[in-house]
Amino acid sequence: MEMNRQTIENFFSKERKCIINTDLDGLLSGMILQYFLDWQIVGYSSCCGKNDDELWFAKPNVNIKECVFVDLPVCGHDYSVIDQHFVSYDMSFVDKYMSDNNKLNPNVLRNRVFKSANGKCEYTGKYPFGTVHFILALLEWLGIISKNFTITLNKKVGSFDVADLLLRADRVIGNTNQYTANCYDWIEWIKKFGGGNTHSLFDIAKNCHQERAITEKSVEGMLASLGCKGTDGDCSNLFRIKDFAKINQYFSFLSDSIDLTTLPSIHQLFDYGNLVGSKEDINANSMSFLKSQELFSYAFINMKQVSLTKFIQPLV
Repeated sequence: MEMNRQTIENFFSKERKCIINTDLDGLLSGMILQYFLDWQIVGYSSCCGKNDDELWFAKPNVNIKECVFVDLPVCGHDYSVIDQHFVSYDMSFVDKYMSDNNKLNPNVLRNRVFKSANGKCEYTGKYPFGTVHFILALLEWLGIISKNFTITLNKKVGSFDVADLLLRADRVIGNTNQYTANCYDWIEWIKKFGGGNTHSLFDIAKNCHQERAITEKSVEGMLASLGCKGTDGDCSNLFRIKDFAKINQYFSFLSDSIDLTTLPSIHQLFDYGNLVGSKEDINANSMSFLKSQELFSYAFINMKQVSLTKFIQPLV
């Protein structure tokens, strides 16, 4: 599938509303979109196939169909999405996923699907990096991030560099160590349209991934000290208990680290309360969920399981 520049330019229009993932990747993605395109962050979400999957809004009565879901594998045709978790089950669902020209996904752009036409599982060829890296490269390609803008990748943040923080989003270093051939393939792809910051960041990932593995653990320790429940910088636990002080502290830490405007301070949250997640084994029968009107989000966890998020009551 070709990279249609006009379609991507239209997607990245200024002052859109968005809902972002509550992990490190989603938060960094939101900061970049806010800084360079004046996107308004109106909501946050954790949709990963758990009973407590949720959307949280900064204000009541947000129309989610007017928002872009960032770093969230939302699949319904009414929703605008930029994400990298989603992998289509097969090529027929790629056409359905892309039919409304409101989604950007590297797996779809490269026709990386779960099941190929000959029935072979191709999940191991999926995009192995973060949504933030995909967004960074696209905005550089479009000239929205100018050639003169440089992220100070060697700036020290405690015991690690800004590069280590950015590369911890969706475990770039760990993935490159574990799935080296696939990561090298995707590095060459993303560098073809990314600019100077993308090149510098992925040169580090490619040439220094073994040395950076220990530093990755330092980043995870810092994120845990800020209250994040998981190694991926997920702070949905803080959203669930509405610990606004710790949420805002985390936002400030990220802003101070990469020198971008902080995410809006949160002092209240409104629960959407209409979602429920689950995990299912993958087989011919279980794939019937793709046709469900209740389906909100799905992503393959591995070659044997899929995570689902459904509406408790479908929207009308």
